[in-house]
Amino acid sequence: MNKTNKFKGIILVFILISTFGFTQGIEFCGGSWEEIKALAKKENKLIFFDAYTSWCGPCKWMDKNTFLDKETGEFYNKNVIPFKQDMEKGEGPMLSKKFRITQYPTYLFIDKNEKVVHKGSGAKGPKAFIAFAKQAIDPTMRLEGLKVQYKEGNRTPEFIRRYLFALRDASEPRKEIIDWYFNYTTDEELLTAENFELIKKMAGNPLHPKFVFLEKNRVNYEKLVGAEEVEKTLYDAYNTLLVMAMYSDDVDRWEKAKMRTHKSGFEDAGKLVTRVSIYYHARNKNWDNYVTTINDYINNYDISAGDIGYYTLQVAKNDAITRKDHWTLALEWINLSIKMENKYRNNHAKAALLLKMNKPKKALKSAKTALSLATEEEKEKSYTSPTIELITKIKGSV
Repeated sequence: MNKTNKFKGIILVFILISTFGFTQGIEFCGGSWEEIKALAKKENKLIFFDAYTSWCGPCKWMDKNTFLDKETGEFYNKNVIPFKQDMEKGEGPMLSKKFRITQYPTYLFIDKNEKVVHKGSGAKGPKAFIAFAKQAIDPTMRLEGLKVQYKEGNRTPEFIRRYLFALRDASEPRKEIIDWYFNYTTDEELLTAENFELIKKMAGNPLHPKFVFLEKNRVNYEKLVGAEEVEKTLYDAYNTLLVMAMYSDDVDRWEKAKMRTHKSGFEDAGKLVTRVSIYYHARNKNWDNYVTTINDYINNYDISAGDIGYYTLQVAKNDAITRKDHWTLALEWINLSIKMENKYRNNHAKAALLLKMNKPKKALKSAKTALSLATEEEKEKSYTSPTIELITKIKGSV
């Protein structure tokens, strides 16, 4: 072999390795919908359809994480025909109407006759996403197969739980089945790890009778799933209760939600009520209560330096917060934050607050410290643009 041919051979090997040897993640097929259907028929495989939009946060997360995972890619590339489509471009609107897609991301497994046999939605980690596909390719485990088994009378607890989770993942109605399950399951039978998970996912409202049951039997469930898991479940449920009450703009509902949370007795109940109360006062533009509640939150609970910096910056940016004693409180917060963790963001917050307090020299010093720390933290220039703009504003105020 002469040198020229040998060189070409090396290049070819490099291209093959680059193309195949290091390919990682799901390889989505290009082409029209008709072409994808033809490929599915030819290979006798299900189509995995990722319906996304350019503005969808969970869609972007999946692109950067799960879809790039090696094991996920190996499983999907081998067992299904992966296809994705922006639902606002090209054939997207047509496919959206055809398959009644209303949320993003939506994942569909479609057979060669264009029948949806399994579906789900939302961000999923690699392990959960592989398990999701394994359900789809198993006729007895996919949603369509579960529906058939239910119609045929399968009412075993294990099957009903599996069916309920599949319906939940597909965002399909399930209340009637949940009610039936809870009505025909004794209290003693509910005291299992599997039923704890079901109550958490299907009856996660503190006002639901089965969630009340979970609370009353907290000690038993802690032995089954661990105290930390039970605490997190209570926190998430009461957080949702408070947030929904806050957005209802119903004062009586808000007060009852706070009282119910305080009475729950889980470890972080007081901290949770105080945190959500901050946003409640902001929503209602009650800035005096907003500042005093933040102050209570910082002084009475274990709060991160980053969160303290965030609250300080909100005070600094809010033109409606005009009381100087509130500014002084915020300065105490940010000094505590910097003492805990001397970072770019909390020094930027301090600079913004000092400018609001009409202390331009000190504000400029904090802003320069922020930029210096940004360099140490290897922040991109675009990340520090708010500080650069702030320095211009500070210099203009002198």
